[in-house]
Amino acid sequence: MTDISTMKNESFPVPTYEEWKQEVEKSLKGKPIEKLHSMTYEQLQLKPIYTRHDLQSLSIEQYPGFSGYVRGIEPNGYVRNPWLISQEISASTPEEWNEIVKHDIARGQTEIHLVLDRLCFSVATLDDIEVMFSGIPLQNYSIRVDAGACSLPFLALFATYLQKQQLSLQEVRGTIGMDPLALLVQKGELPASLENLYDVTADVTKWAAEHMPNVKTIIVHGEPYHHGGANAVQELAFSFATAVEYMNESLNRGLSIDEVATRISFSFAIGSNFFMEIAKLRAARLIWANIVAAFGGSEEAKKLTAHARTSYFTKTVYDPYVNMLRATNEAFAAVVGGANSLHVSPFDEAIQPADEFSRRIARNTQLILLEEAHMGKVIDPAGGSYYVETLTAQVAEQTWQLFQQIEAKGGMTKALEEGFVQAEVEKVAKQRDRHVKTRKEKIVGTNVYANLAEASVKRANEPMRTPSEQSLDEQRVAELKAGFAVKKWVETALAAAAHRATAQEVDKALAATGPSISIKPIVQWRLAEPFEQLRKAAEAHFEKTGHRPKVVLINLGAIPNHKARADFITGFFEAGGFAVVKNDGYMTAEEAVQGALASGGSHYVVCGTDDSYVDAVPVIASELKKANPHLKLYVAGKQAPNIEEAFVQAGVDGFIHIGSNCYETLVAVMKEMGVALDE
Repeated sequence: MTDISTMKNESFPVPTYEEWKQEVEKSLKGKPIEKLHSMTYEQLQLKPIYTRHDLQSLSIEQYPGFSGYVRGIEPNGYVRNPWLISQEISASTPEEWNEIVKHDIARGQTEIHLVLDRLCFSVATLDDIEVMFSGIPLQNYSIRVDAGACSLPFLALFATYLQKQQLSLQEVRGTIGMDPLALLVQKGELPASLENLYDVTADVTKWAAEHMPNVKTIIVHGEPYHHGGANAVQELAFSFATAVEYMNESLNRGLSIDEVATRISFSFAIGSNFFMEIAKLRAARLIWANIVAAFGGSEEAKKLTAHARTSYFTKTVYDPYVNMLRATNEAFAAVVGGANSLHVSPFDEAIQPADEFSRRIARNTQLILLEEAHMGKVIDPAGGSYYVETLTAQVAEQTWQLFQQIEAKGGMTKALEEGFVQAEVEKVAKQRDRHVKTRKEKIVGTNVYANLAEASVKRANEPMRTPSEQSLDEQRVAELKAGFAVKKWVETALAAAAHRATAQEVDKALAATGPSISIKPIVQWRLAEPFEQLRKAAEAHFEKTGHRPKVVLINLGAIPNHKARADFITGFFEAGGFAVVKNDGYMTAEEAVQGALASGGSHYVVCGTDDSYVDAVPVIASELKKANPHLKLYVAGKQAPNIEEAFVQAGVDGFIHIGSNCYETLVAVMKEMGVALDE
C-alpha cells in the first residue's frame, strides 16, 4: 500500500489542449469542437475552454492599484475600504424619506443615495432639505445625489443648508452629479440649452474643487443605453464618449484635465451575463486610464470611480421573487468586477416603489456578499482567469473602436443628433427582442416555466409624483437670470438660495435662454415586457369571461410517448397565460377525436411521437374539421416537408416546435380567440 507521504508527492498529469479536444469531440460524436462556440451580443465569439495560450498575446497587469487599473484602483481591493452599499432611497414625502434613510443606515447602508427624478416629491425649498436631512450625521456617510440634467438647484439648497447648520462643506464626501446627455437620451430634449448646462457643469466643478473637494460633480450614466437594449461594448463606448465631451467642454471653459477627470463618477448597469459584466467593469478602468493619459492627466485622474446598479432591464413583473436571484447574480458580478459602490434593485422594482421588505432583501444581498461570502477579503478574484482576462481585453478593444467612431463623428452630441447611437442600440435591442420571443433567451417565470398559480405581489397604491405648488417670485427669477447672463452660475444660485429661492425659480431662470436641442430618444424597456403583455391580456380575458384562453392537448399513446412534447406545449402556452387542458393519452385516433370534441375547445395541439403521427394525425384532422370547420388544430414538433404538406392537406393549421416564435404564435392564437391585446 502506498504511504501517505508518497501520495502527497504524486500529481495528476496535465492534459494537453489537443487531448482535451479529442475527448470533447468524442463526446460530440464526431462533431467539431466549434459546435460549442457561441456568439455574444457584442459579437465576441466565446470558446468552451481558455488556456494559458490565450494570454500570450495580452499584457496582463500583475498588481491591483497599478498601471492601467484593470485589477482595481486600490492595491488592497476591498480589504480596507469595502464597496459602498448605496441603495437608492425614494419616498412620498421629505418626512418619509428622512425616516427611511435613518432606518436603512442603521441596518447596514453606507451611502445615502437619492435620484431626484425618481422621488415622489419635488425637492423644491430649503425647508424640504431641512426635513430630509434632519438628524442625519452627514459627516459619517458618503452621499450620492443623481440630480439629472442639472445639479445647480439642489446643490444651492444643499450647500445653504449645510452652512445654516454650521456643517463643514469640506467634510462632505460623495457625488452630487449632473448628466445632461443621459436625460437627452431618455427624453429626447432638455430643460435648458446644452450650452448653458455645460457652463453650469464647469462652474459647479470649479466651485466644488475649492469648497467641496471630496465631492464629485459629474455622473456619466451607462444605464440609458443598457436599458434601451445596448450591449456591454456600446454602454462603455457611449459612456466614455459622453465623458470626453464633458471634459472637452470643461477644458474650453478654463478647467484643467485633473480638475474635471477627478470629478467624474461613472454609473453602469449590471446585466445577466455574469462574466461579460465582470469584464466590462475591468475594461472600463483600462479605457478610462488611457483616455485621461491622452489628455495629459495625472495618475490620480486616471482612476475610474464606478457606481453599479443591478439591471432594471432584466427584471420581471411575473414570478418576481426570481428577481432576487437575478439581482444577486448581477451584484456578485459587480463586486467581482470591482465596483466602488452598488445599488441592488429591489425584487419588486418593475412593479411598484420598494417597501421595507424589498429594500431589506436588496440591502442584505450586499451585506451577505460582504460579510458571509467574504468578497471583501479577496483582491480581484477574477484576476488571472484565462477566460476573464481574454474577455476583458476583447471588450476593451471593441469599445475603443466604437468610441473612436463616435469621436470621428464630432463627439457624442453630434452622434446622437445624427441618430448613429440610437441606430446602433436598436440593432442589438431588436436581436434581444427576437431572442426573447423565440425563447432562445430564457426568462424563468416569464417565457419559460411560467407559474400561473403563483400569487402576484400585492401592489401598493403607487404614489404619484407631486409637483411643487410653490409660487414663483418673478423678481427673484429676474435676479437669477441677470446673474446667469454673466456666467455667475453657482454664486448667483447660492445667493438666491440663502434668500429662500426655490429650485423651480432656479430652473426657470436656467431655461430662459439659449437654443434648445432635440433628438430621437432611446426607448427604455425590459426584456420581459412582450410576454407580460400577453399575461395581462389573458388575465383581463379571465376577468371579463370567467375563464382563461384555452388550448386542449390531444396526447397520443402512453405517457412516455407524449410527455416530452406535451410538457413543451404546456410551457409554450402558459408563457402567454393560457390554460392548457391535458389528458393521459388516447390509444386510437377515434378515441382522440371523441375526447377532443368533448372538451369543448377551439384550439387543439396533437402531442406524440413522429411515428404515431403518420396514421393518426390525418384522421384526427379530418374528423375534427368535419365536426367544426372553424376549430384550429396544431401538431407539436417539426416534421419533414412532405409530411407537413400531407398534414396540412388533411386539415392541420400549423406546427409548433422549438424553432417557433413563441410570442408571435401566442399573439396569433389570442387574436383568433378574440382576446383583446393592448398593442
